[in-house]
Amino acid sequence: MEQLTSEQIRQKINNNETFLLKMMATWCGPCRQLTHEINNVVTNVPIYEFDVESDSTFSKELGVRSVPVMKFFKEGSDKHTTVGLKTHDVIMELINEHLN
Repeated sequence: MEQLTSEQIRQKINNNETFLLKMMATWCGPCRQLTHEINNVVTNVPIYEFDVESDSTFSKELGVRSVPVMKFFKEGSDKHTTVGLKTHDVIMELINEHLN
C-alpha cells in the first residue's frame, strides 16, 4: 500500500480517480491491524494510505476526527466513509458496492 501526501491525494481527486484511502496514525494499533486486513483484499482499485498527522489541516478538510478511517473516492468524489477496524471481507463489500 503506497503512502501518499495530502498534495498527491488532492491531485488524484482533481484527476477524478477512483481509489480507497486508508487514513491512519503511526501510534494507532487498530490502524496497524487494518493494514493486515487490507493486505488480504484482492481488487483492481488502488488502495492508498495517508498519515493524518502529516497534514492536520487536510485531515480536518476530509472530516477525520478519529482513526482509522477509510474513504472511498469514485471519479474524484468522496462516496463513502467508514470509521474503525474492518475485516477484509467488509472492505471488499465496500469497494464492490461503490464501484457499481
